Amino acid sequence: MWIELVSPRASPKHTDDKCRKQKSFSLLLTYPNPQFPMEPGGGGGQIAAAISGSAAGVDRLSALPDDLLAQILCPLGTRDAVRTSLVSQRWRRVWSLLPELRVPSLPCDPIRFRDALAAHQVRLRFLHVLSTGGGAADPKSISIWLPAAAARVSGNFALVVNQISPVAEAAEEEGLDGIVDLPCFQDATGIMIRLGHHSLAVPPPAAGVFARLVSLRLECVWFEDPSELEDAIASRCPCLQHLRLCHTLRMYTLTVSSKTLLKMELEELQGVWELIVDTPELRELIVSRCLLDDDPIAVITAPRLESLEWKYSAGEIDESVELGEMPHLRSLGKLAFFVYGLHDLSYNRTTVQFLQRFRAMETLKLMLGYLPEINIFQYLMEEMNVLPDLAILHLMVDPNGHAFGAGAFHVLKMCTGIRKLILELSGSSDLEEPNACGTGCICEQQTNWQTEEFLFARLQEVEIRNFRGSDHEDSVVKRLFESATAMTKLKVTFDVSVTESKARELCHMFESFATTPGVCMDFRYRNHTKV
Repeated sequence: MWIELVSPRASPKHTDDKCRKQKSFSLLLTYPNPQFPMEPGGGGGQIAAAISGSAAGVDRLSALPDDLLAQILCPLGTRDAVRTSLVSQRWRRVWSLLPELRVPSLPCDPIRFRDALAAHQVRLRFLHVLSTGGGAADPKSISIWLPAAAARVSGNFALVVNQISPVAEAAEEEGLDGIVDLPCFQDATGIMIRLGHHSLAVPPPAAGVFARLVSLRLECVWFEDPSELEDAIASRCPCLQHLRLCHTLRMYTLTVSSKTLLKMELEELQGVWELIVDTPELRELIVSRCLLDDDPIAVITAPRLESLEWKYSAGEIDESVELGEMPHLRSLGKLAFFVYGLHDLSYNRTTVQFLQRFRAMETLKLMLGYLPEINIFQYLMEEMNVLPDLAILHLMVDPNGHAFGAGAFHVLKMCTGIRKLILELSGSSDLEEPNACGTGCICEQQTNWQTEEFLFARLQEVEIRNFRGSDHEDSVVKRLFESATAMTKLKVTFDVSVTESKARELCHMFESFATTPGVCMDFRYRNHTKV
């Protein structure tokens, strides 16, 4: 193997010693190739000599300092870098100088991997261990090498196990012997662990402090003792700013108390019925698909909160969810409302109660959902009768093949003072026609939006996402153009199913809808390509 490094040649105008040194040079590394046997001291040297004038078989690359050799190995990737240890005695330990390791599969020999990490000569600014192959991961094997990883990582650590372990009931019958013991990462700044629903045990206080930890992400785990995690966050993570808990099991109550947290994401915490949050510096809170049991309890104390997302999470505001004072709240997000359903639907009730708490808001993200079969339900939009004063409305619509104009304009007529509208439609589905819900569907019964007068006098910027150009979508957009007389900017991103020729056709349609001159229009289709 030979590597040629070329440095700039000196200009003919410069002949001093410094410039004469700036000539091209080649560095030759020779090692046996089973397909091309080499004579001692020769082999590929003739080729290298013909190219660079070097003596055959001279290994000049190995003479470089360790730090330069490590830089040469970095682009190879971890697996190929480790293979260079077979080249010679000199190269046996070079890979251990790499500051970043990406291991594409769980180690087959955890003891050997542990020893390799322990012998690594530099601190790791990134260690990523990924398991995507068949078969479940072995928690005992992971626990063997994990302490060595904790001792070496000074930056980001990621352990990703995508295989899902047996369900909770089966694991309990086995005695929960498959537990991953999380050591204390005293110098790590970021930890991301996805365990395929294996159990995770948080280390006791005697193990130390996560002194530099800024970001902690735990996904698809069981907590052997959730209170250990709560204590660690409260007292042993003095720099923690970002916490994400996702798809956890066996966590029935959760208390998060931190003086440093700035962002917290809680998603699908199965079984949680009590949530206590006490975070004086928190700026962003996301609660998604949590508190789904009957009579949940939530107490949120976050006086500096700026963004709150409460998606598909039950609980009545007045009775079981307490929100402290949030004078800095600017964005309220992803509240769900079903357009058709049974009267007094709990999701809808929660959304309305949230909205009633706020008189003004800079940005509101609202989701309108349609079930596939709605003929057995009733129209529920009249239950939404008030919205805060808004500057930006992000309206997400999942029509499931139904006509959505009535629901969308019911919301819009309560937001006539907005300056920006983002209308986001659901992406491609298996439906051949976006509004092909069948004749006689009750979604066609609400027709007032087609004739009712709307005026969005302050609406200047409109963005439409995942537009496919169905007849119903065209009608909704045409009514919007007729009502937005002050529009100056339009951006449309077409659905991935829209071809380039179809996109151009739709562009002409949008241009024909414009009622005021000078509207700046930006159209994008597949891979965000400009039309």
